[in-house]
Amino acid sequence: MIESIMNKHATNQISYYVEDLESFARAHSALFGSGPFLYMDPMPTTVTYKGEKVNYTAQTAFGFFGNLQIELVQIIEGTNPYAELGHYGFHHFSNWVDDYDKAIALFADAGYKPLFTMESGGGLQVAYIDCTKTLGHYVEIHAPIPSMWNAVKQAAENWDGKEVWKKFGA
Repeated sequence: MIESIMNKHATNQISYYVEDLESFARAHSALFGSGPFLYMDPMPTTVTYKGEKVNYTAQTAFGFFGNLQIELVQIIEGTNPYAELGHYGFHHFSNWVDDYDKAIALFADAGYKPLFTMESGGGLQVAYIDCTKTLGHYVEIHAPIPSMWNAVKQAAENWDGKEVWKKFGA
């Protein structure tokens, strides 16, 4: 396989935009055996959406299905960039990139622009690239975050299949 900026780390996560985190987590787990789903408290977020700064509050949860991380996103209030597809369900997959600016430029050269971008409190730059016209979904890119990945993966590896819904860090 040819290594490129987009496949060095491969797709490591699929994300769903959901109406209710816990209900979706339980349904996904019942169907696929995924879990446990570790949820975080709702967090206010500021993003650049279609060129303008907007605010929203989101709650997220993370679990594993085999070696693939599953992210669930529920918007609590504010502007909702996740609603662009017009439905709940699959929203994006995530690829880690070692060079964020280069990845943005490669997407731009191919005709794809970010729907929205954000920077975490820790300085992590994240972009959701709009690939809906050709792929039907978005592609999230950001630098690797192995500490969070490993924490959720370890919870999955040690999971007995009983408690599907847990607070992250508890």
